[in-house]
Amino acid sequence: MAISDTSCRVAIYVKVTDIEGNPLSRHITLGQAFCSSMLSRDFRNQIHPDGYDACHIPPNFDSDKGVSVYFLFDIGVKGPLPEGDLSLIPHFVYLASRAQGNWNFIPRPRATEKVKQRAQKYPWGGTVEQEMFAEHCS
Repeated sequence: MAISDTSCRVAIYVKVTDIEGNPLSRHITLGQAFCSSMLSRDFRNQIHPDGYDACHIPPNFDSDKGVSVYFLFDIGVKGPLPEGDLSLIPHFVYLASRAQGNWNFIPRPRATEKVKQRAQKYPWGGTVEQEMFAEHCS
């Protein structure tokens, strides 16, 4: 299944030291690389009434060691989901790597169900972000 610009949840497994720039901005750098490469658009990490993209940041994302982690992105958030609807949102899993300065996002469809189950504990769009979105839209 191809990813589109509709709402979806994306898990990206990546070695944190492959993400260039400020370690505290790795989630933004990776989100921008993914959205640019896979969706042909910018990563929308700012809250806007027309929607935004959120990232659930993993532990050790800012490590200077070569650890690999999953970054969980909610793409195309336009508000909260009714209870139980998160499982209806398309989920995608990618392995990310860089070669000669270029990002490669390799689909890992066999990991999707396992990641989908584990990711259910993370609220769609992020709790604080959803609160900010509600205030922004009212």
